[in-house]
Amino acid sequence: MDLRDVLKEELILLNLNSKNKEEALEEMANTLYDNNYIKDSKDFLEDVYKRESLGETGIGNYIAIPHGQSNSVVKTTLCISKLNNTIEWESLDGNGVKMIIMFVVENNNEFAGNHLKLLSEVAKKLANEETLKKLLSSKTKKDIIECFI
Repeated sequence: MDLRDVLKEELILLNLNSKNKEEALEEMANTLYDNNYIKDSKDFLEDVYKRESLGETGIGNYIAIPHGQSNSVVKTTLCISKLNNTIEWESLDGNGVKMIIMFVVENNNEFAGNHLKLLSEVAKKLANEETLKKLLSSKTKKDIIECFI
């Protein structure tokens, strides 16, 4: 599994007007549900919040990477949101978040391998300062996908 397999335009939300973390995560879960990537948005969000309670998913540079390992997941994917405004989020650098890259992972035997591979690929891309700037200034879904492939 690589990023080409999981980056789908229908799962990239642009110009999100969420006022806080909860609104953003709920909108993302609804999009995943509407596109048949999860069976139940409420159950899925419970699993996301369980993971959030274990530690910060704001990795700095205005990016958050929440994880949703859940029995509700039908197909492993990424859901990405670009926000119009910075929202408050627990992060390593104390800044808020402008972009959310949610890992949506099936709770099966392949979970660890798939999750770690995707996380590694995303981390490599985000470690490149030029890619990070391009991602945060992206205007289209295609721009965002190009940052990762």
